Amino acid sequence: MKMKRSVFLGFILLGMLMIPFIMKAQENQTLYYMGLPQSRLMNPALQGSCGFYLGLPGISSVYFNYSNNSFSPDDFIFKGTGEYADSLITILHPSYNIDDFLDKLPKRMYLSPEAHVQLFAFGFMSRDIYFTFDITEKANLFLSLPKDFMTLAFHGNSAFVGGTADFSDLTFDMTEYRQYGVSVSKKINNSLTFGAKGKLLFGKANLSLKNADLGITIDEGHGYTHILHSDIILNVSAPLIVTTDSEGFIEDFDISDDMDTDDGILDFVLNTGNVGVAFDFGAVYNLDDYFTLSASVVDLGYINWKQDVYNFVSKGTYVFEGIDISPEFDVNDDRDLGEVAEAMLDSIADIFKPLSQEEAYITMLPTKIYLGGTFNVCEKLNLGLLSRSQIYKGKIQQALTISANTNLGNALMTSVSYTMSNNSYNNLGVGRSFRGGPFQFYFVSDHIPVTFNKYQFEDNGDITSIPFPINLKRINIRFGLNFVFGCNPKKFKDKPLLQL
Repeated sequence: MKMKRSVFLGFILLGMLMIPFIMKAQENQTLYYMGLPQSRLMNPALQGSCGFYLGLPGISSVYFNYSNNSFSPDDFIFKGTGEYADSLITILHPSYNIDDFLDKLPKRMYLSPEAHVQLFAFGFMSRDIYFTFDITEKANLFLSLPKDFMTLAFHGNSAFVGGTADFSDLTFDMTEYRQYGVSVSKKINNSLTFGAKGKLLFGKANLSLKNADLGITIDEGHGYTHILHSDIILNVSAPLIVTTDSEGFIEDFDISDDMDTDDGILDFVLNTGNVGVAFDFGAVYNLDDYFTLSASVVDLGYINWKQDVYNFVSKGTYVFEGIDISPEFDVNDDRDLGEVAEAMLDSIADIFKPLSQEEAYITMLPTKIYLGGTFNVCEKLNLGLLSRSQIYKGKIQQALTISANTNLGNALMTSVSYTMSNNSYNNLGVGRSFRGGPFQFYFVSDHIPVTFNKYQFEDNGDITSIPFPINLKRINIRFGLNFVFGCNPKKFKDKPLLQL
């Protein structure tokens, strides 16, 4: 029993640690104009050219995404200078001026990783109507981190003496849920196609922070006297056991005993206690054989969390002797990561003294708006432009993609794209789809690394060189295998501009 608890807790902690750094919520931009069944995830009006498709569990669509507006891997790991010029160092190295790293950061840092796995899907055409059904498991996170948080972490109290460390932009939402979707796309006439998709959502777990006010004011005359002001609520829906004292203050929490059993884990995976709904709407308008316009709104919906709910509330003003956590990032500190994390969590718990409640709450999905257009150069080649706006918790993330898309009889499709997103302007993408008989394999990514640094490591005289991508703020990849039937390429009514 202890082994199962340890393994389950370990997976949760590992996932929370890795989420900000590995491959949340958006689809591949390059995918939009590839004509794949998965393109309808971005616009339910897209019908494609195959009359039927089937997606099998775990192989039809696997998707990972990571995006941030602040830093790349080479901002953390790089070659040193001076006597360390031949060495690979990090921002924690004594020879590095941490202010050089902090100066690169914007006032608000956004990180949004996600992962999707399609469990089952199918779709078919009936006259001028296309029907689809799919089941998808989704996990995502949205994190907004103020720059003052990083400054406090690396410089401690001294950076804010006589001022305030403002954390009011700190917010995050981490969600895992299962989605059941049904869509209908209908050709209204020869030019206009309209599509809509309804989604039934079942939430599995959620951590959601509502931050109305959070900050630390440090007394100029007494450098270690701090006034913390807070008005925050951390909503949690997860199989936890929370122990409180007689006044409602949190004393301890642990994973529920139910997670020690196979039945408990199965109940968690299949639970239907947190229900939500969402809708997608889309339209495609063909001006003629050469120009097409499209628009869609995706994930307009919410989840109502009612099962295993806890609300951690911290509201008021607290005076305390502040902590300087910068030594915990010292490379000469001999404590292990677990000891450092425990010390920091204990300090935070002592500061906030949060109250626990158990009230249902609602979280909204990140809503995406797509606006696109294509120019058909000929039957086998078109040029596409796609704008994407993600709206979530009052913040907007923008992306713009241009692409060239070829289709050789639906047997071989290739898309090449360039995307501007999150202060990143070096995003070259590619999508490939191969069809042999009913089997259609595809691979799509909006960012293919093109610039690398070569790092060398020496071990017992043997030198190993490892290429490392630089300036990488965004990574996504989708791949899968579809079974498709009745695929017919689009036929032009008029003579194309070019013959290929």
